[in-house]
Amino acid sequence: MTINSIFSDNMVLAEGRTIKVFGKGQGRVKVTFLGESRELVNADSEDWLVSFPPAEAGGPYEMTVDLDGEVRVFKNVYVGIVCLVTGQSNAELMLKDTNTSKELYRDDPMLRCYFVDRPWYGREALASCEGWHVAEKEGVAFWSAIGYLAGRTFTVETGKAVGMIFCYQGASIIESWLPEFPVDNIIIPQEELHPDHSYPDYSAFNKPSVIYNGMLKAFAPFGFSYLIWYQGESDTTGAEAEVYHKYVAALLKGIRELFGISKFRTALVQIADFKPRDEWHPEWWTAIQEAQKKAADSDPDVELVVSRDICESNEIHPPTKNALSERIAQKLLYGSKLI
Repeated sequence: MTINSIFSDNMVLAEGRTIKVFGKGQGRVKVTFLGESRELVNADSEDWLVSFPPAEAGGPYEMTVDLDGEVRVFKNVYVGIVCLVTGQSNAELMLKDTNTSKELYRDDPMLRCYFVDRPWYGREALASCEGWHVAEKEGVAFWSAIGYLAGRTFTVETGKAVGMIFCYQGASIIESWLPEFPVDNIIIPQEELHPDHSYPDYSAFNKPSVIYNGMLKAFAPFGFSYLIWYQGESDTTGAEAEVYHKYVAALLKGIRELFGISKFRTALVQIADFKPRDEWHPEWWTAIQEAQKKAADSDPDVELVVSRDICESNEIHPPTKNALSERIAQKLLYGSKLI
């Protein structure tokens, strides 16, 4: 029997969410956490799951897991804020590749991250088998920039433990994140799609539902508090812009169902302006920005995070991420009505 790799030392569990502990294999399971135990004999399924009631922020705690007599004890466990960071390359952009001052690379024992493996790649700087990483100034260079910077704001603003789950893929199309495709029987002809849909180097992940099945499912139904969605550059055509808001709605519906969380606040980051795309229908770029706003306006749990006024427009990966990350964190913590 095995337990999902997202359960490890230093993990952060989402406050106010049902705590679901899960893995694979048949046999007897006993999990002990916060003075309570749950037991299960799994004989009919390849998956097992036990649940604990929601808990308030706090820690450090220990969680003991007995899998058919093999006992593991996870230490330095906290309950706090868990934020899922998803999207393409601007979500993925590492802190070391931005212009963030190294004075902001800090040890923070209350900030941790977990990296969801990409099945189409080999071993990366962060890997799920390493479990949760506690923020250390020598290692955060390899974290998602917005993940680290927004996470720092969370810890400073709340004083709670914060866990950032990194689940992203540069150049990914939104269709690969969807649980089912097509949406509303919409099929866009290949010639009307952005070139990233058919670029050979991206073929491993840019197919309908590939990231949903290969990455999101890999750690579901782990509880989380907030979602950051930063994607859109690979869907900038007129035809795609017309339906992008429907795709976002389908994505969020799929995540809610997969993780069993009916409500969570989402920060939808509107892609920044990009002047070099002038040779590539600039009106399409604007159309995706408008579609992103429409997606946010259509869902009361989605906050639009505008980036064009605080990010560079001469690079597709704006290196200034500090102000944007602060804006993301504030939107998630307090909502647009309070900022």
